[in-house]
Amino acid sequence: MMSTEQRSVWTRRRFLQTIGASAGGGAAAMNVMSAWGMLPAQALAQTEAPQLDGNAEGTNVIVIGTGAGGSAAAYELIQLGYDVTILEAQSHVGGHALTVRGGVTTEEYGKGIQECTWDEGVWWDAGPSRVPFFHRAFFHYCKQLNIPLIDHKNLNLNAWAYAEGIEGALDGTRMRVRELQADMGGYTSSLLAKAAESSTIDDELSADDLEMLIDYLVSWGMISSEDLNYTGSSRRGYAVPPDTQSSGEVAEPFPLEDLLPFASAIMGSNSGYLAATASPTWQTTMVKCADGIGQLFDSGFREFFGDRLQLNSEVTEINNTDDGVSVVYINKETGEEEQISADYCVCNIPLSVLIKLNTNFSREFTEAMRSVPYAMSLRMGMQFNQRFWETEEWIYGGQSFSNIPELGILGYPDESYNAEKGAMLAMYNFGNNSARVSSLSYEERAELALDYG
Repeated sequence: MMSTEQRSVWTRRRFLQTIGASAGGGAAAMNVMSAWGMLPAQALAQTEAPQLDGNAEGTNVIVIGTGAGGSAAAYELIQLGYDVTILEAQSHVGGHALTVRGGVTTEEYGKGIQECTWDEGVWWDAGPSRVPFFHRAFFHYCKQLNIPLIDHKNLNLNAWAYAEGIEGALDGTRMRVRELQADMGGYTSSLLAKAAESSTIDDELSADDLEMLIDYLVSWGMISSEDLNYTGSSRRGYAVPPDTQSSGEVAEPFPLEDLLPFASAIMGSNSGYLAATASPTWQTTMVKCADGIGQLFDSGFREFFGDRLQLNSEVTEINNTDDGVSVVYINKETGEEEQISADYCVCNIPLSVLIKLNTNFSREFTEAMRSVPYAMSLRMGMQFNQRFWETEEWIYGGQSFSNIPELGILGYPDESYNAEKGAMLAMYNFGNNSARVSSLSYEERAELALDYG
C-alpha cells in the first residue's frame, strides 16, 4: 500500500501506471506518452517489395507450401524469371488462409474429412480474416492481383460482453461493449481527476499539466466538470432513445463495485483479447478481401502461378545434394510417389510438420526446429438460416466477448448485411482450451458452441 506521501505525489510514471491499469488504459497510456514525446516515431521497415537480385537464367527453384510466405516467394521469383515449381499438399492455395464455402473440404488429423454444405453466397474465413493498415505486403499483392478489399469491423461497441462465475451482481450478465467502455472510462476518469485535483504538485507534473489533465478527463470520461463525478453518459446508450420530441433518457451506469469484477474478468479472459483491440495490430481501420481471404490466394495467386502449381502434392522427403536439393512427394490424386530436383528449395512447411519428414538437415537445425513452440487456437464457423445477430441484437460486424474458456469470442460477418442467411465465428478459443475442444468430434464441437452461444 502506498504511503500518504506517495499518494499525494503524481509523477509521470505513476500516472502512466494508473491509466495503464484501467480498461483500455494501454492505448490511453500510449497516447499520453506520444503526446509527451516519450515514444520514438514508429517507422515501418518495409514499405515496398524487396529488390531481389541473382542469376535467374536457368536456375530452378522448388517452393513448398502456398501460405503467405510461399505464395509471396513464388510470385517474386517468377517475376524475376526463375524456373519455379510449386508444391502444395492441399487442394487449395493459401494454407491456413482458407475461405470456407459450400463444397470446400478440410481434414484434421484423426478426425476425417469434413465437407462444407453451406448455401451459395455464404462464406467465412477459417484462418486469417482481417489485416491492419501497416501490412503493406498484403495491400501490395492485393493491388498487383486486382483483389478488392472491404472494411473489417474488429471492434463493434454494440456487440456483447458476458461474464460468469464472478463475484457481485453482474454474474451471468451480458452488457454492450459500449456500456463497459463508457462506465469504466467514466469511473476511471472521475477517480483520476479527483486524485489529480487534490494531489501535491511536484516537478514531474506541473500545475498546468494537472489542469490540462483534468480537462481531458472531463471530456474523455464524460464526467461532471463541477464535482468530477460520473453519473452515466449517452456513450453507454439510452433507457429511452431520443426522438423528434425529446433528447431521450440516458441509461443508468452499473455501480462501480459491481462493474469491477465484470471488467476484470472480461479484460483478463482470452489473453486480454478485448483490450488488445486497441493495439496497433487490431486498431480500426482493418480490411479484408471482399470475397474472403481465399480470393487473394486461391484466385489471385493461383491464377498467376498457372501450370507451375501442383496441388495435392504432399512432400515426404527433402534432401540437400551436392548440386542442389531433392524433393520426394506423394501425388494424392494418383497415389504415386514422385521425385524432383532443383538448384534451390524455399520450404514453407510448418516446423511441427517438417520435423516429421525424412530430411538430411544438420543436427543443429533439427534441434532448433524441435525447440520452436506453436501457439494453439481454435476457430469454428457456423451457418445460420437467419441473421439473428442483426435482426434481434442490432449487431453488424465486430465481435462479442466472454470469459467462458471453451467459447471465447464470437464474430459477425461484415458483408451481405440484411441477407437472410449468414455464417459467423461461433467459437474462438486459445491455448489449453483449444486443445480440449480440438479433442472433440466435429459434431460435439458444434453442440458445444450452440449450448454456450
